[in-house]
Amino acid sequence: MGAGRRLRELVNCLRELKDASRVTYREMAKRTGPKPYYCGASTLSQAVTGARLPRLKVVEAYARTAGDPTDEDARQDRVRRTRQLWQSAVVEQARPLRAGRGRRLQQIRTPEAFGQGLARLRARAGQPSLREIERVTASHGHRVPRSTCQLFLAGHILPSQEQLTALLLTFDATKASFLGWRVALNCIVVRRRPEPTSSGGCVCPDGDPAVIAFLERRERDERIKRRTGQLRQDQDYGEWLDAREARAFYRRQWDYLDDDELAWLEQREGDTPVGDVGWLSGRSPTGSDDL
Repeated sequence: MGAGRRLRELVNCLRELKDASRVTYREMAKRTGPKPYYCGASTLSQAVTGARLPRLKVVEAYARTAGDPTDEDARQDRVRRTRQLWQSAVVEQARPLRAGRGRRLQQIRTPEAFGQGLARLRARAGQPSLREIERVTASHGHRVPRSTCQLFLAGHILPSQEQLTALLLTFDATKASFLGWRVALNCIVVRRRPEPTSSGGCVCPDGDPAVIAFLERRERDERIKRRTGQLRQDQDYGEWLDAREARAFYRRQWDYLDDDELAWLEQREGDTPVGDVGWLSGRSPTGSDDL
């Protein structure tokens, strides 16, 4: 799929900012700051190739660093303008994709459907990497390891209530939808385990045999990929998985949106206030707790 008009406008805006500032990508990377705000020079340069829509985090870092770092007002104006262009590009890429309606919370009946719902929330939040999910969930009080999070998203195991809350906060889910997610999780647990447990139903999966088997396969795959040269010396297996998943995500091109969501985004495209990206966190005009 070629680059759309909105994506070209975003790319041209970013290029103009860099040309006007006459700063190198290496210097821009230094200005992005420490992690989690840091973006490398190669990441910033790829944002203006037009091959795919960059993440919002990269666009904002580009806008912050391509200009006079001492002029705070001008920097905020650049960030607001590029964020608005990025939002329009998201709407443009999602519009042609009408297939694949998502389930409502009341329709989730299996771990696979639960994982698909979490994956949709992750996509709406800008497709954060597994490493970033692990870091942010830890800041919310309950760390979800990368390997465990991958099992959640694949629908192999279910999260605990604490892990689910940390994931919903990480994916910027609306507070009104939290109860619906907890009810959906409990319903699946009750179906799988008819006899109630003293802890209330949800069991922490860290000692689950599926987790142990997954970690063993992960270590074996990492050894193989290091021997065959697929993993660099400075790269771990999680980073390789994140890169592969990112490529698959951009090939899907926002196919997680259903007809109602696309129609709503198209309607808001013309009157969305500058800098307002709240619709990415799952808010709908009716306030419903749909996915």
